[in-house]
Amino acid sequence: MTVWVLSRLSREWVGPITVTRDGVTVTGWTLTVLPRNQVPATAEDIAEDPTELNGGLGVLVGPDTDHVLTQGEYSIWVRYVDNPEAPVLTSVGRLIVT
Repeated sequence: MTVWVLSRLSREWVGPITVTRDGVTVTGWTLTVLPRNQVPATAEDIAEDPTELNGGLGVLVGPDTDHVLTQGEYSIWVRYVDNPEAPVLTSVGRLIVT
């Protein structure tokens, strides 16, 4: 799991985030960022498309984004469909905001 440390005052792209299943890179995943001890109410709440930058996928966080973060720790949740499965993963990244 990757850990990013950033200031609450920064607007930063967090990535690249790579999702794998049995060693194979997964495409077509969605994400959400939540406080470390919070879980999504439903799998469908993990519905934000990742942001592409320099050929990688990630999420933009900070002021003037969908993820304005205060000091604390956050988990990056991802979900993808692998018919008939639809796994939800929390081990793709952690944010520490100072």
